[in-house]
Parts: sequence; structure tokens; C-alpha cells
Amino acid sequence: MKSVVGPIFLAVLLFIAGAAFWIAGHTERRLAEMHQQLATLRYANAMNEGDEVDDSMGLARRLPRVGDALASDTRNERALAQYWSFDYSGLEPKRDAAGALTESDPSLVLVEANADFRGAQRAGDRGEMLRRLDRAVKTYADVLKSNPSADTAYNYEYVARLREAAQRARPSARPEGNRLAQKVARTNTDRDLPSGPTLHGYPGGPPKGTDMSQFKIVIPKRGEERKDNPEAGKGGAKVRKG
Repeated sequence: MKSVVGPIFLAVLLFIAGAAFWIAGHTERRLAEMHQQLATLRYANAMNEGDEVDDSMGLARRLPRVGDALASDTRNERALAQYWSFDYSGLEPKRDAAGALTESDPSLVLVEANADFRGAQRAGDRGEMLRRLDRAVKTYADVLKSNPSADTAYNYEYVARLREAAQRARPSARPEGNRLAQKVARTNTDRDLPSGPTLHGYPGGPPKGTDMSQFKIVIPKRGEERKDNPEAGKGGAKVRKG
């Protein structure tokens, strides 16, 4: 009897482990789709995908290290999608009664601090703007203590100086960062993509009044064209000047 129970128990363990790793592999593929949707500016699709991935992880959450990494990656990607969808209120940093952050992932906290700063730029009055800037500075400082980086240090110093300038300014004045945030480019005419600033920057375009007909597009030959005519093009005879 003992000789039968042992292999059955081992088979069950292997089946559970195999199912967990299969779910983890499936989750990795879904996360890759989320990365692609973020890169192509499909933020709503990325948020929906993040919710589905979070619900379907199941046994993969209990895998040592792998489960935690998958869950953290999913939350970070979903937070980025929220941020670039201008859903700043849904990313406000959470703190306990003692004032300590309840979130331990520094990457996610950095996104929340950035969202707090953007919320300050959209504040309706000066008092709310200053409160949000104070909270953003404090959150950046907490991120620097746990996971120092150049980006966090730059954001911390920039927002701290912006807060000081806003405190010294007249009550009716707004810091320059607020005016810059309201200057949204509308050059993106592709309806399938969001207008304004994205994770790739502001939408580009030719300067106003530029005659684009003066630019010539050179298209390389296809493979069969190079076989039919392998010789390179020849220019006209050079004329000496002077």
C-alpha cells in the first residue's frame, strides 16, 4: 500500500506544480500583451487586460518569487495605464494612521507620486495645489529612502522647487509647471491614438509653414529589382567651378 501512495502523492504534487507554472506562463504572455498595448497607447485596453490578468493568476501567485514578480508587474503596468489615462485620483498614495506608506513597491509608489504632482497641476485652487505638492514631495522623499534613483531625485528636486515658488507667488499666480501642463498638443490627427502628451512624449509634426514638398523620400530597391539592375545609379558629369 505504501508503495502506491508515494507515487500518487508525488504525481499530485507534480500536477499542481505543472498547473501553477502553466498559469504563470500564460500570465507572462498576457503581460507581454499589456506591454504592447501601453507602447501603442491603448491605455484602456491595458487596464482591462490588467484586471483580467490579476483575476486569472490563481495558483501562480503562490509560486516562490515568480508569483510576487508577476503580481507586481501587473499592478505597475495597470498603474501606468491609469496614469497616462489621466486617472490621477485613482493613484493617490495611501498612508496609514502613522503617516507611513502602505505600498512597499517603490516603482508603484513613484507612479503614485507622479500622479499626485499631475493632480496638483490640475487643482482648482491654490490651497489644494499646495497640499498636493507637499504630499508629492513627501512621497518622492519616501521613494528615495527605499530605492534611490536619478529619476526620483530629479522629480523630488523639481517639485520641491516648484512648491517653494508657488508658496512665494501671489495667491492668483500659478507655477510655470501648471501652465505647461495645460499646453496640450493637438497635432495628432490619428483618431485611434490619444491626443496630448503620452509616455512617448508630445505628438510630433512638421513646423507650421513648412513646405514638405521640398523633401524627397528615397525608397530602397526590393530584392528582385536589385537582381534585375544590380548597377548603382550614376550621376551626371561634374562641372568644375572657377
